[in-house]
Amino acid sequence: MNIYLFENRDEALNLEPISLTRPVFDLRCGAFTFLERIQKEIKYQSLSFFVRDEMEAITQDKFRSISVNPKNVNHGIWLNATVLWDKNLFEKVATKENTLYFSSNQLVAANLDEENGQLWIDQGGPVKTVPSFNLSSVQMSVGKVQFLWDCINKNSEMILKDSGFFEMGRNDGFLASGVTLLNSGSIVIGSGSKIMSSTVLDAEDGPIIIGENVTVLPNSFLQGPLVIGDDCLIKAGAKIYEGTTIGPTCKVGGEVEESIFQGFSNKQHDGFLGHAYIGEWVNMGADTNNSDLKNNYTHVKVTINGEVVDTKSLFVGLFMGDHSKSGINTMFNTGTVIGPCTNVVGYGFPPKTIPPFSWVIDGKIRTHLFEKFVETATVVKKRRGHTFTTVEKTLYKWISEHR
Repeated sequence: MNIYLFENRDEALNLEPISLTRPVFDLRCGAFTFLERIQKEIKYQSLSFFVRDEMEAITQDKFRSISVNPKNVNHGIWLNATVLWDKNLFEKVATKENTLYFSSNQLVAANLDEENGQLWIDQGGPVKTVPSFNLSSVQMSVGKVQFLWDCINKNSEMILKDSGFFEMGRNDGFLASGVTLLNSGSIVIGSGSKIMSSTVLDAEDGPIIIGENVTVLPNSFLQGPLVIGDDCLIKAGAKIYEGTTIGPTCKVGGEVEESIFQGFSNKQHDGFLGHAYIGEWVNMGADTNNSDLKNNYTHVKVTINGEVVDTKSLFVGLFMGDHSKSGINTMFNTGTVIGPCTNVVGYGFPPKTIPPFSWVIDGKIRTHLFEKFVETATVVKKRRGHTFTTVEKTLYKWISEHR
């Protein structure tokens, strides 16, 4: 079976700022990215991607063995990348050829023969259009992510579901004396990981999944459902509560609750982070805090892609794009959205909506020069043994000019 995993442009932009620098199937929810879950759940013959034009080069650079935006297609299953796909949902789509599948009037999948698949490509393809030719349609119920807070709200549920792919109860790491495991059968610790003295791993309300080469320093409290990716460092005395996913190679300390780190980011110091989604190569200064609950206990509203959206939720925190940074003692209000490549310093609450490539000093927004950003990003990635590539530079240049 051929699978065509696609993102719709309008839906992708609703997942800003994280989706401004990656295709939406590379976002995290649970123990995996959307793509990683598909690769684990579904057997297929070939996999191809359809992404926004500005994402094509960086997607191809990361996934070099996979065809991106092919000009010709075969018979296959087309999957909307914002859906949390599993084997059962996929099998429903696979049963009826030349059928479109909708959920709440949004196209979530299609089963098309070669002729109709090619016709869709010729009409503009899945990134921009819905097939306009006559096909049967089916309504189906799916777990779909529309905004970043949906990832956060679904995270505990998905960690529990994803734990089925792990050998829970297995410890391939090192436990120092004085470590307490609560409900050890729901904890897995990868090889090379070290859990230091007086740390508590509490899996009584959900699984704890710790990857390889993770170090948890003494006196930390970790509560499931929780995922800590490979090569992470959890600082001494950290309090990391339920519903949190920390992607690979992060350094995290202080208090964290129901948040997602995409990876390669630092929140090393004291300070509260709650109901937040943090991108890659982010650094949060000491005592950075975000609010995730309004004092009047009303729904949090967030500005996304130029529109004010009522989240219908009391708990919504911070959304911080790649390569952004906060200075010491920074305070973020509920529902703050910070675009990529932004620096926030100074006193008081900064604006709740900050565009990419901004310098925010004492609440006033200035432009972050592109050349200065490239200099810093090159140094930041080199410190972790990575290279700021020409492909990345091209994408960020596009963001600086179009967003």
